Parts: sequence; structure tokens; C-alpha cells
Amino acid sequence: MIIIHRKTGKKFYIEDKDKDFNTHFGIIKKEDLNKEPGSIIKSHLNEEFLILEDNFNDLVRYLKRGPQSIHEKDIGLLYSLVNISPGMKIVEGGTGSGILTSYLANSVRPNGKVYSYEIREDFYNIAKKNLEKLKLLDYVELKLKNINEGIDEKDIDLIILDIPDPWNTLDHAYNSLKFGGYLVSFLPNITSVLKLLYSNDKFLLIGVYENFYRKWIYEKGKVLRPRNLELVHTEFIVLFRKV
Repeated sequence: MIIIHRKTGKKFYIEDKDKDFNTHFGIIKKEDLNKEPGSIIKSHLNEEFLILEDNFNDLVRYLKRGPQSIHEKDIGLLYSLVNISPGMKIVEGGTGSGILTSYLANSVRPNGKVYSYEIREDFYNIAKKNLEKLKLLDYVELKLKNINEGIDEKDIDLIILDIPDPWNTLDHAYNSLKFGGYLVSFLPNITSVLKLLYSNDKFLLIGVYENFYRKWIYEKGKVLRPRNLELVHTEFIVLFRKV
């Protein structure tokens, strides 16, 4: 469940409605937290909140993070570049906290599958708990394995690599993808992008992308302005296709 502070628009995720919830806008009683979505409730400081049902995007924002995750703006670009839809079989190299994994699993269900490879057990455990919280674990096979040692699955629609050395996965990816399938690599710097491009002699390069993002702030009755501290570069996206 989500509650929104009516004056500021700040959102809070309520995981346990059987306990009072403490915010810097005051304490909200558990009796109020159990009211119907759409209800307006007040803290002990008389600050008003609106109750909303949570959705997938709300829940993902409150998942536990371990390693740095793919940013939402780049996940959005990924979805515009490749057709991620129900029934697809996707391989992911570098599960991390399972944030991108969650988006993928939510998209391929009910009859698709995400096979996600991770070499660190601590990240694997974080991702597993996050997927369990979202009730998406049935659509994901988590694998504690280095994807550079081989990909077990065949006839895959899409392979996504969020690892530091994707050039070591190219042969495995080519053998695993079906004809027409996509390979996507997220990389932090242009040096790594160039090394990946120089190493490729099998895939058709579709493009190299960098996505910029700017949020604007509206101060009611005053001004509409860009946010002062903005997130610009996060990663490069390299897109290949098996043809």
C-alpha cells in the first residue's frame, strides 16, 4: 500500500498495516492505515495523506538494493528497442538486486521465463527475496553461475548482459539465441563499448545508445523549472541482432 502526503506529493510504502507508521510529517495510526484506498487520513500533526493501492512500479522502487541497478530511464529505452512481451524466453547476465529481472519477469508472464545468471551469492539472495516479495519468482530461474562459462538455454528471444566483460559471452550468446533474437549489453564507458564492438564478428550491430533524462519541478503558482541536480549519463546500451 502507498500513502501520499497531500501537500508535498511525497510517497511512502506501507509494508505492515498492523503497526503505526512514523514519518517526519507525524505518526499515522494503524487503524487509519487499514482504511479503504481513496481515503484521506491524518497524522498526529494533522498532516493529510491519501491512501492508494500499490502497483508494480510502486513496489519496485522500494525493493532492497545491493549493487547499482539499471536506471529506470534505461529500462524504458530497452523496452522501446526490443519487443519484450508475454511468452518470451530471456537470458540475463548479471542479476544484481533483481530490479531489471523483475521488470522482465512481469512482462513475460504468464507463460514466459527469465533465466538470470549471477556469480555473487549475496546478490543472488537479495534478488531472490525481491522477486519473492513481488510474487514473480515462478517466472524466473535464478542461476548462481558465471554466464561466461556457458549459457544452458537454447532458442532464446533476448539476451541482456549487465556484466563488465560481455565480449567473453559473445560466442555463448550467439549459440543460445534463436535466429532474429536480440543481444543487449549495458556498459558504463565508451572504452568498454569499443572493446565489445571490436570483439564482435557474428552479430549485426543495430546501434549504440545513450539516454539523457531531465525532470522538471513545478512550484505551484510560482515557476516551472528543471531540477538542479540531474542524472545525465548512466550507461551505454549496445544492441545487436542475430541474423
